[in-house]
Amino acid sequence: MSLDVPTLLVVLALMCQIAALSFIGAWVRRRPERHVILWASALELAAVSCVLLLLRNRIPDLFSIDLANACSLLALGLAWNGSRAFNSRPVRWLPALAAPAIWLILMRDPSIAQSLPLRITVISLLSGVLSLAIAWESWVKAKDTLFWRGPFALIPIVHVVFLSVRSAVALEVDLPADLLQGGVLLGVSILEPILMMFAATIIGLLMIDERLKNVLKQAASTDGLTGLLNHGAFMDRARARAANVQRAESATMLLFDLDRFKQLNDRHGHAAGDAALKCFAGLLHRSVGGSELVGRVGGEEFAALLVGVDTGEGWQLAERVRRDLAAQPILHGGRGIAVTVSVGVAAAEGPDVDFERLMMAADEALYSAKRGGRDLVFQAAS
Repeated sequence: MSLDVPTLLVVLALMCQIAALSFIGAWVRRRPERHVILWASALELAAVSCVLLLLRNRIPDLFSIDLANACSLLALGLAWNGSRAFNSRPVRWLPALAAPAIWLILMRDPSIAQSLPLRITVISLLSGVLSLAIAWESWVKAKDTLFWRGPFALIPIVHVVFLSVRSAVALEVDLPADLLQGGVLLGVSILEPILMMFAATIIGLLMIDERLKNVLKQAASTDGLTGLLNHGAFMDRARARAANVQRAESATMLLFDLDRFKQLNDRHGHAAGDAALKCFAGLLHRSVGGSELVGRVGGEEFAALLVGVDTGEGWQLAERVRRDLAAQPILHGGRGIAVTVSVGVAAAEGPDVDFERLMMAADEALYSAKRGGRDLVFQAAS
């Protein structure tokens, strides 16, 4: 089996350049995404590394060996920082620069500089550490559940396994003095990064696209002011959850309406009204909990569907929200504005929960609270 190393290096350099251009194209469309430009920069550095390796015996070893491999290590450091940026974590330059610096220092040792097997072992060890860091950042430190995260994190793991095998083999077999003279091991050492680069580019772009779709989907279902579900998303999800209520489970609907909201806007301005909406949304979300469905279903109207909560528990929660809001003036323009809320509570037991009937009962209870003087919790008749 014969693999021409210079040809493989040319192919790898071209692939790195094409992949970098793909990421740059994605960055141009969505400039705020710093991880994209970091990954593109990593690929550009990898291409530079390949070009320097190709110039072996034409330029000093300081450039074709020392600097070439330092560039490949710095490329991995940039890729690691790109993964950190993808997770909305700060970029760390010191760890990214440490591996290239260690390599350049070790290359001052003649026993390493003049031995291809030892150079392969050192560069494999440093590359392996950085690759593991990329995998760790891509999977363990993830803050979302993107499908393509798993395959993306697997690529550097596979690369680490290859580097380990390559180091062990390099120390056991006879290698040519010059990398460009070829051989199976050296050829495979270039072929493997080509395959890894291709996989990382395709999967990385798929992962970026998946996140963008999730962001757009989230934006389409979220109220821009309060961050809660909007009317359509709440109704769809609440209807689906109500349909899946298990036997002997209760489903309780709470409907909230801020009292005299139009007067608040007229007297204090719409900015004060927005502040009241955001404040109440935060209070409601904290009180109900993240596992329940909460949404803004109208201008000043909010709803929460509680599964596994009976009428009494639902009433207690609604009363706590009412009391907390009444005791917490809305701060706006350096002064506190008193805001109250009326609440309607309705409950049903599964598996025969009729969502439309539940909503209607809670709505009737809410209007009863309004007619009763506001700042009240009213419970629908069972």
